[in-house]
Amino acid sequence: MTVRILSNVSNRETRNAEEFRDALLASEPSLAQPEITADIICGMPLPGREIDLILLYHDCRDPSSQLKTTDGAPIHSFVLVVEIKQHSPDLIRFEGPKTLVRYNGRWSDASAQCDAQTWALKQYQKIPHKRNRRRQPTFVQRTIWLSRATSEAFEEHACSSSVPVQFAKLDWTKLVDGFVKNRDAVRTLVDDPQNTQFHSIDTLRETLTREVRASKLDRRRVDAVTRTRFNAEKTEYIQNLGNGLLLLRGRAGTGKTFALIQIALHLARQGKRTLILTFNHGLISDLNRALRLVSEKEPNLELMPELDTRYNFIKETSAQNLSSIAEQAICKETDIGKREAMRVAQLLEAEELSKSIYDFVLIDEGQDWEASQRDLMFRLFGPERVIVADGVDQFVGASRCKWDLKDIAINRRHSLRKSRRTKASTCQIVGDIAHQLGLEDWDIEADPETHGGRFTVLVEPDPVIAVTRSIEILQREMDKDPRLKPIDNLLCLPSSKLAKGTNFGALFDCQIEASALDSWRGFDQGDRRIYPTRDTQLRAIQYQSCRGMEGWTTICLGLDMFFDFQARHPRIDVSQLSETLSEREGFLFSKELLEARIASEARKFVLNWLMIPLTRSIDHLVVHLSEETSELGQILRQAADRRPGAVEWLRPTKQDKLELTG
Repeated sequence: MTVRILSNVSNRETRNAEEFRDALLASEPSLAQPEITADIICGMPLPGREIDLILLYHDCRDPSSQLKTTDGAPIHSFVLVVEIKQHSPDLIRFEGPKTLVRYNGRWSDASAQCDAQTWALKQYQKIPHKRNRRRQPTFVQRTIWLSRATSEAFEEHACSSSVPVQFAKLDWTKLVDGFVKNRDAVRTLVDDPQNTQFHSIDTLRETLTREVRASKLDRRRVDAVTRTRFNAEKTEYIQNLGNGLLLLRGRAGTGKTFALIQIALHLARQGKRTLILTFNHGLISDLNRALRLVSEKEPNLELMPELDTRYNFIKETSAQNLSSIAEQAICKETDIGKREAMRVAQLLEAEELSKSIYDFVLIDEGQDWEASQRDLMFRLFGPERVIVADGVDQFVGASRCKWDLKDIAINRRHSLRKSRRTKASTCQIVGDIAHQLGLEDWDIEADPETHGGRFTVLVEPDPVIAVTRSIEILQREMDKDPRLKPIDNLLCLPSSKLAKGTNFGALFDCQIEASALDSWRGFDQGDRRIYPTRDTQLRAIQYQSCRGMEGWTTICLGLDMFFDFQARHPRIDVSQLSETLSEREGFLFSKELLEARIASEARKFVLNWLMIPLTRSIDHLVVHLSEETSELGQILRQAADRRPGAVEWLRPTKQDKLELTG
């Protein structure tokens, strides 16, 4: 069998793969042996990264017949990430362990990029192959291929690179001699594809080349973010990108996050590199799935937007700019928040910072950032290359971050008021709830083009039955519309800490297993970092990670328990509140005044949190109450009374069946 190229489209990556294959076969004709399997996967779109080439290699022969490294180690199998750089020699340089290439006047660390791709591939290999069952990731070899540079110009420097470097005249022997060995052999994959613990070349190939089929919700998203038409109002600030801070303000459900994606894609079509930063791994997975489908729709769009967490971006920026001694001192701190704060403080104090390879940074949930983190973004990119989505009254931190400072240029403060997610009827009920709770400035307008929408309250004190009924409701919805797939829906649940010890995640797993269904377990750290790859996967996420996410039908399990916990444990900086109030009131400041302000801020905190899950649905919102007499139950009852027939109530009967009442 010769070296195969696995690619669905003909593009630059395919041509690079052909050059890579031809060079390998020319330097080692034995690769064409029928017992050797060698597959090159092109342009692999992983969450937040795209890998140029991945080579999967397996030789099933006896070790005595297998190809060897120079020191005689048999080559049984390996997984290789190839980062291709087609730069001319004058745009390449080596600095200690770093291989640097120049883009648009800025030096980029190809070694760090290759390491990040290697890590992303290892993470992606852990995709569950059935419900929550997954195989262990393989060891991944890596190399940088400088396909337009000769070794003579850099030979004495390249050997210090932390990632092995190959040059224009690619040679099989030099390639494999740089591999890490396993027990005096190059061996990574198992021979048996039925192995449920480790990957064979067949199971890994299937994982990496599995088609991600677009569902009804996927197609809706992709159509929304790939629209290139802007109305006159938007055209003005879109054309003015790069001349001042762009601030997009809106409440939950107004489409702030997807507006960022749409702008990022617009910039990508202009040849600009963009980075979207958020803190929510679940949302990153959701958006990465959408971007993968966008890349298939627009295969020639080379500079796809990249996504990362704020913490990871700051960590990488710190590694590039601070000394190893400073970084080691930071890593000794056990608290992740304090580590981030230490990095930000030292980066702001540095005399000079390396230029970012990104032309624009787009900030999601900007209201939750710290002022120092904002200042770092302004220093790295300049305010004119920063775009911020600001959730009005949607912050969950101790204080709100102000981005539109007086001394910076402003492109536009653009308000988003129309609901871009929830259908009109449900949007109106949620608006009633907001006004009932005292959120009088709730200004989300129902989109007149989105008719319909339903609101259901499921009352069930038994959490086991509640989970069972929830999945039954979802199944009935899909039976009505065959175009809907499990992945189109979303189930939000509280952690056991927030649900009086009830482990809704474990109950969900049990019901999925008992029903022989499939799931994406966003409440699990491993699943949350990788987007669902099968449309049969029902998505479940904890409330803390649900911002920005959506479902055709969204079920909020134990929402009254989550509401009660947030009311009892509001995140309020009492000392800061006391200091601010004291400065403002002067001699009128009193303990009673402070207590009243604390109570007001606590109420605002819990209401902000409540509105987030209530705006996750597109067509049907289902709220589960463990107690109908809870505070949230009373709130929903009053909202239902104002709109007779608009809210359905499902209560258990004596026969433990759901009873539908108005």
